[in-house]
Amino acid sequence: MLMAAVTSLLLSSTPAAAQSMALDPQNRLHIGLSYVSGPSGLGVTGGFDSRLTRILALDIGGFASPIPISEEYEWAGGDDALTPEYRTLRHAIYATPGIRIPHAQPKTWAWDVFGRAGGGVLWTANLSPDAPVDTETRYNIRPDPAGVVGADALVRFGRFGVRASGKVWMFDVLQTTPAVNFFVVKPQWGVEALVQW
Repeated sequence: MLMAAVTSLLLSSTPAAAQSMALDPQNRLHIGLSYVSGPSGLGVTGGFDSRLTRILALDIGGFASPIPISEEYEWAGGDDALTPEYRTLRHAIYATPGIRIPHAQPKTWAWDVFGRAGGGVLWTANLSPDAPVDTETRYNIRPDPAGVVGADALVRFGRFGVRASGKVWMFDVLQTTPAVNFFVVKPQWGVEALVQW
């Protein structure tokens, strides 16, 4: 009986057995459009998502808002210069590990849903009328470390598909005059085309 167990262990560790258990890489390149609230809310987004295990994947990407905020834009909200709504998302780079919801796949197409949480660097614009004006741009843009949580869902036919995502960015802002910190939470949405190999 011991000999049978040892033989079974040796056979399972052969290269052929290991190769049969190996996962396909499932690397995905995704590029599309993003949306955030505020002026110049439409942007571009993209990234690279790769499977680590059957349920874990890592997405590294970013977004940018190439459309400048008009110099004629005026804040239409409240008068409180410290309100977090003065901050609008402009650009970011991020890394978000994700957990795949296990499910049975159809034969002719595939779909997946991931819950994600991670972090990155987020560039925001201060739209406050009291904000210091940069010498070259209408609004001062600054980087901040940020946390991000969200989910994405994809549908794929063969190598190509579509991915929809929702993220919530969380970051701390230091207002210098007067000196006070406030915590900001901003949502972002995206729709992207993807290719998998």
